[in-house]
Amino acid sequence: MSKEIQVIKYEGDNSELFKRISADGLDPEAKLIVPETHNAILIKDGVLMDTLNSGSYDIFEEKSAKKCRNVSVEVIFLSKTARLKVMWGTKTRFDFRDVETDVPVKVGAHGEFEVQISNPRKAYMVLIGAEKTFTVQDLKDRLAARMMSKVEPAIARAMRSGGITFDRMSEHKDEIAQSVLPVLSKMFEDDYGLKIFSFTIASVVISDEDIAAIEAARSGGRKAAGVCARCGAPYREGDKFCSSCGSPLGGRKLCKNCGKLNEADALFCSSCGKKLD
Repeated sequence: MSKEIQVIKYEGDNSELFKRISADGLDPEAKLIVPETHNAILIKDGVLMDTLNSGSYDIFEEKSAKKCRNVSVEVIFLSKTARLKVMWGTKTRFDFRDVETDVPVKVGAHGEFEVQISNPRKAYMVLIGAEKTFTVQDLKDRLAARMMSKVEPAIARAMRSGGITFDRMSEHKDEIAQSVLPVLSKMFEDDYGLKIFSFTIASVVISDEDIAAIEAARSGGRKAAGVCARCGAPYREGDKFCSSCGSPLGGRKLCKNCGKLNEADALFCSSCGKKLD
């Protein structure tokens, strides 16, 4: 009866960016099977041997049973298609100066991005390496921390080039994210062998005091009185309509028939008598 050949193969659902498998005491005829969905890094006795595409491979070229059984083998399977979602956020707020008014502000931001392996060998050498305890969560933490060093200056450049003031940052967060994406793409590709997808800014945090300071500087000292209930944009003392969306401020009702601004509890227009929405 023939002896069953030992086989190292990937077993999973391809949702993981990478998976590490170690084996000792393998038979000389042992094989490695790499699926279509993956590349593999083969390491023998701590030495990186090959980067393998899909297919079936002999693990040992020399078939000496004595030598082969003393060799420690490790295989890193790296997915061609899996995407790793990484949440990012500022631990402390960034220091900026507003584009229009030069007012100093502190801004926090949060969001997410996804990465996929584009260069298996570089991804292994730079990110995964020989640390056997290195996990997917470790990878997420490393990528998020590295990304933050690029996000701050990239956001500042996007704000300057677009002439976007920080009190309007939330309104332009998608536009800013698209400006930041090429900067991050180059960094991840060059440094880590990763392709980045769908970088998003989910939320922007700036204090009411900083917004008020921007508004005061813009209006020559006239302070911000509040924010529009409809769109969240700040308005100044004396404003009757939101400069961002045109809605009446202070809860007042606008008559669509004659344009009269009525009190918040009015049911009919005091000017033309039409029913108010």
